[in-house]
Amino acid sequence: MSKAGERSRSPKTQNANQSEEEATDLEKRMLVLWNKTLQPLAEEQNKTFQTAIQGMVVGIVSTEVKELETKMQSGFVEVNEKFSNVNTVLERIEKAIALNPNPPLPPPGGMLGPGVAGSSGDSLAAPSYAGVVSSSPYQQSAVVDVTTPSFTRKTNPTKLFANLHGKEKVSKTSFKKSIVVLALEANLLEADIGISGDALDDRFEIQFAGEASTAASKCLQFYQSLPLGRGKYKPQLATNDKGQDIQYYIAPDKNPCQMRREILSKRLKDILETQASSVENSTQYLVKKVYGSIYADNRVVVSVVITGPESARLDWCHPKRIALQLDQAAVEAAFNAHVITSGPGS
Repeated sequence: MSKAGERSRSPKTQNANQSEEEATDLEKRMLVLWNKTLQPLAEEQNKTFQTAIQGMVVGIVSTEVKELETKMQSGFVEVNEKFSNVNTVLERIEKAIALNPNPPLPPPGGMLGPGVAGSSGDSLAAPSYAGVVSSSPYQQSAVVDVTTPSFTRKTNPTKLFANLHGKEKVSKTSFKKSIVVLALEANLLEADIGISGDALDDRFEIQFAGEASTAASKCLQFYQSLPLGRGKYKPQLATNDKGQDIQYYIAPDKNPCQMRREILSKRLKDILETQASSVENSTQYLVKKVYGSIYADNRVVVSVVITGPESARLDWCHPKRIALQLDQAAVEAAFNAHVITSGPGS
């Protein structure tokens, strides 16, 4: 039995051994093939890929470096040009000094003259920034002298004007108390403001202290603190002798040209409303006195253009005029009649 069983199992065992030997032999041949052919080829492809990547990186870096060098060179050229311009200016200054070795002496009070902050009896007093600005050609060109017409004079940015409602009169002391409260709310001090006017008056001037630029900044800071937004303003009330609070209105300095534009624009609004009522037009007109313009439906209809102390003309938006059915000839006739008969003050 045992011999028969061994004979029955021997062919399978032989086949299995033969398959293992064939597999081992195949692996050895594949390994030899890999080491001999495929591995060198893969290494060669890897080296080629690395070389290509290195060449690409080197090319990109070289291009960026060249562009950076070009920008730096152009920057150096611009700097050299600027320094050459500075050198040219310095040469001109040296020539001017050589031509005028004895400049005139400074005015009394220092280099900036009397009354200017930073001036002193010493001629070497350091000039302040405001003094330099006030002595610039732009400021000198705006100086008002006897030859300058007052109609278009330069306005004073350091001063505000207050008018009491209905020309009611209040004491200067009461008015100043009210202004001091508004000034403190605007982060200003009581010493920053000065009030000019009679002891009992309906008009006062508010002058802000300091140099021209400083006083103008304080004036603007105070004036811009009054609006609360959406057409509302801080209460501007002064108490009269009867204990009543009187409304007053603060406005910046205006020359006669600006005041005439405001007056004529108000009169023009009345003329337009009169004509609108005659043609049964219920359009509501709004006047912006600062610009001398009349608006309807948030669009400009016509503007007043001041051409002289006793003359003015109208600048129309004709599409809007036609839409509102306004008679240009009739409006201009009424407006010109008012300009001629009312005189320069109205």
